[in-house]
Amino acid sequence: MVKKMEITGELDVKAPKEKVAEFFNVPEKVVECVPGIQSYEMKGTEFKSKVKFKVGMISGTFGVEGYIREQKPNEEYIVYLKGKSFGNSFESTSNVKLMEKDAGTTTIQYSAQAKLSGMLAALGKGIIEGVVKDLLKQLFECAEKKITE
Repeated sequence: MVKKMEITGELDVKAPKEKVAEFFNVPEKVVECVPGIQSYEMKGTEFKSKVKFKVGMISGTFGVEGYIREQKPNEEYIVYLKGKSFGNSFESTSNVKLMEKDAGTTTIQYSAQAKLSGMLAALGKGIIEGVVKDLLKQLFECAEKKITE
């Protein structure tokens, strides 16, 4: 079974847009903020990693590979991820846009199209959306700390 879904949202980070863009322009920094990251290898903007996480009743370590590419300087990024663990897999392409909200705050808008298979595909959209939004919140909280250090 394969399930396609789209997830959209936005988050505010208390940092100027230029600082947030600097963070996204160094993919290692982004990968280091992924919740559950156990190990990773970088080659330019591409990476391979092992990530442990839980989605509903499904937990395990996923082999994840992907890339982060700047589409428009300091404004828009494409994030591609592909991962699998025993009996489960996913593929996702995300568009991330940075917009200055005010002098010290940047709004990060994201939209992701994903294909899920295995037991992941059997889970409801609400469960997956909730987990993804929680993981993104954790990632951007980590990013905010690194950006403001």
